[in-house]
Amino acid sequence: MAMDTKVHITKSPFSKYGHDCTLDDLPDEFEYNGIPNKGLMNKFRRWLIRLCVVSESSKMYTHHLRSFGAIVKERQRQVLNYGFRIHPFSRAYLVWSFIMIFAIVAEIFCTALDFLLHDMENSFIYSLTWVILGIIIDVIFVLNVLMCFFTGYYDEPKQEVVLDSKQIALQYLKTFFISDLLACCPRNLLYCIGLSWAMKLLVHTLCCTKYLLIIRFHKHFKYCAEILDVNYYTYMITLVVVFTLLYWHVVCCMLKFLRHRLGSKMNRIFLRARTITHVIQEEASSSNPVLNTVLGAFYRGSLIIYNSSYGKVLPATEAEILLVWFGWYASSLFFIYILAIIMEIMKGKTSASHKYVEMERQLKDYMRHKQLPMQMRSRILIYYEFRFQKSYFRENEILDTISEQLRQEINMHACRKLVENVIFFRNLPINLLVRIISCLRIEVYLVNDIIIKANTPGTSMYFISTGTVAIYTKSGKEICHLEDGSHFGEIALIIKGTLRTASVIAVEVSEIYRLDQKDFVKAINPYPDLLANIQHIAAERMEVASMLDDYNKKEHSTKR
Repeated sequence: MAMDTKVHITKSPFSKYGHDCTLDDLPDEFEYNGIPNKGLMNKFRRWLIRLCVVSESSKMYTHHLRSFGAIVKERQRQVLNYGFRIHPFSRAYLVWSFIMIFAIVAEIFCTALDFLLHDMENSFIYSLTWVILGIIIDVIFVLNVLMCFFTGYYDEPKQEVVLDSKQIALQYLKTFFISDLLACCPRNLLYCIGLSWAMKLLVHTLCCTKYLLIIRFHKHFKYCAEILDVNYYTYMITLVVVFTLLYWHVVCCMLKFLRHRLGSKMNRIFLRARTITHVIQEEASSSNPVLNTVLGAFYRGSLIIYNSSYGKVLPATEAEILLVWFGWYASSLFFIYILAIIMEIMKGKTSASHKYVEMERQLKDYMRHKQLPMQMRSRILIYYEFRFQKSYFRENEILDTISEQLRQEINMHACRKLVENVIFFRNLPINLLVRIISCLRIEVYLVNDIIIKANTPGTSMYFISTGTVAIYTKSGKEICHLEDGSHFGEIALIIKGTLRTASVIAVEVSEIYRLDQKDFVKAINPYPDLLANIQHIAAERMEVASMLDDYNKKEHSTKR
């Protein structure tokens, strides 16, 4: 399918008639399900619903909710059929993801310190502030388990959001339920004195499972980065820095804890290393033994992490040998992984996302060179972002390398939503449908762009894939709005050389397919019944547009 693209930049030509067309919010009867806007409790319920339904900004980062009409239908489906559910593309889930990001980092950081200092009764981890902080974090993880049973998820194969409670529960139980449940284990159990050896082992094991939260951290961090439109390189570099710092912190604390539990004495290599930091550790030992323990753990742990050997003197016990070997080997694998990510970032120059970034930078340089006004620059950037979805590739070159049959299958798949929504395409013979779709040309229109202008020759018909357009009479009176799945301009396909009877203006960023008259005639000649049906629809629209235009002219002359 050829992807001819046009940029249309203009101000609304009908603003002089006192109508500046915009998209209104969803009607209250749909969005709030009849809840009145009176009373404190009702206002709170309306605010809660607004927070939990799909956000308007979701059309910029989703593949199936890319227009106002699609978002309206999704909200109706959620409010009317699924009651209180949290949509995965809602503001509520975004806020909760931010909370979980900070809670997970704090939990991993604090858990490692608890392992390191839990034997020191005079350390800060036994203070009331630290205990309250641990309780707050534990409560957040308990709430997270409950919320996950009420939060929908996006089904990638079906390309739809699942909000059914049973499916949500089954999906959650199969994925993150166990790890989230283990994360609810209170860290304060580490401080309990008098526990048996078996109970201490169980508590330590449960607390170690909290480190699995790093998987959830990556999921929430990626989600927030996509919604907030964080640059790919910023996202990856931040992820590498956070992972490295957390790994270094956790490994240093756990190595000190395990060496202490194994009962080994300090090796002489660490005694020699101690002389390097003699001044720092002596001052710390005299003033703050907790700081001394922390600095010693980090320094000795760092020796194991970053050194390729243990030194000239062997460890004291076999268990310590295994511990040091495992610590260094695991660290080596981790740094290989980090190095691979860094190489992926640097090799991103050949990726589609990097090509888009490079193209965007060249576009900005070009606009600066041409000294285009800021408003025009902004509209062009919006167009490119919507058109390419931050991934640039040479589609024509890709299609030229595959067979005609595969190209037709790709076209049918790309236009499947259009075929499902447009009444014009329903019940068409498959051969005719394939021929028509292969002739479609995609165009992207920005807000207030003129798609069709009245009293101009028409040679094309248009199908709305995503977006909203406004229909105006010749006198500038608005008739209606058309949304996803609608079509217009069919008169030009039936009556050759006729002038447009109405103007069509884009109300939001819209993706529209154009069908030229010459291609249409070739495709529909073998189907006279379909041609008669289109002629009937075109005649009705011409009559309605003519009647409205005459009425508006009479009303305008009467006012004068």
